[in-house]
Amino acid sequence: MAAKDTGRAARGPPRARRTSDPRPRGGAARRPGVNMGVMVRRPIALLAVAGMLAAVFALTALTGGRFTSYSGGDGSLTVSPGRWWTLWAVPPLEVIAILAGVGYLALGARRRGALTQGLAWTLASGAALLLISVCSPLAGLSQGGILAAHMLQHTLIGAFAPAAILMALPRRIRGEGPPPHPVLRALGHPVAAFLLWAGLTVVWLLPAIHHPVLEHETLWVAQQFAFFATGCLLWMPVLERGVDVPAWFGTGAKVFYMVGVWFVGVIIANVYWFSGTAFYASHANAARVWGLDPLADQANAGTVMVTMHCFLTLTAVTWLFFRQAHESGLAQRLRDAGVDDTQVDDALRRGELDDLARRRGVPVTVRAGID
Repeated sequence: MAAKDTGRAARGPPRARRTSDPRPRGGAARRPGVNMGVMVRRPIALLAVAGMLAAVFALTALTGGRFTSYSGGDGSLTVSPGRWWTLWAVPPLEVIAILAGVGYLALGARRRGALTQGLAWTLASGAALLLISVCSPLAGLSQGGILAAHMLQHTLIGAFAPAAILMALPRRIRGEGPPPHPVLRALGHPVAAFLLWAGLTVVWLLPAIHHPVLEHETLWVAQQFAFFATGCLLWMPVLERGVDVPAWFGTGAKVFYMVGVWFVGVIIANVYWFSGTAFYASHANAARVWGLDPLADQANAGTVMVTMHCFLTLTAVTWLFFRQAHESGLAQRLRDAGVDDTQVDDALRRGELDDLARRRGVPVTVRAGID
């Protein structure tokens, strides 16, 4: 033992453990204020953008960049009306935007561990609705000039697809997490969202604006993106996604909100039904080429709008009613089981009543007259 101590004394005190050099291996000191993670992500983002642009150019070259059925105001048609079912196409910009956006949302949910099978199917259904709207014969007939098909495409892009995609996102809890962007917070307020959606819907359908849509592909694409964006704003306060919903915007207010959506559709439909005037020269010319009466096509567009808005409103109101009934009943059963009111109210606010009930052994659903 003495020999060992003598050897240690001869070698001197133990050297301090070498720590990693904060400087890069090249010897240069790290520049203050530079986030290396951001520096790494920037080239990746640039490569992703470059890849998307390359895919757009490739798809444009393969498909010609437009539908072969395009007619517009000139009344020309390169496919016979009897072969409408062949009007499949791949519009490059729309397809790339849909796949990139849905992929981004899916990867974000997976990183958070929130991409359940149900949410994945919801997100996929939203993407499928968008792709059907821009790639299927429905899109060919729409850009071919049939107003009824164009109106159906509007409702799929601007109402059904946004709802499905937003349902795949986490519910926004007021006061938790980073606050929404000031612009999104302002536009996502229920009053602002409804007025913006209704106003832009009417503006896009004005003859002076809607007529050139079939004649200029830039306007065609801009209209699709605008309908989808305003559709997302319309649904955000109802589904409580992305924005802080005011305390007064409960189930009753949401029902009146959705009735307002239905009322807008009814007003537009009545204008189409009873005006006696074909508003859009481009659609009128195209309808004649397809062998349709322009006024009949316009009336059919009104029927499509009011039917889709009725279905949308009834579905939303039914969902809100049953969700309210389920949450009210389950919250009362939790309180009867001795769960603290504060805990129940917090789970109700977060939309986590079912999880709380399972942890406490309280049945999530009951059968009337049995349980």
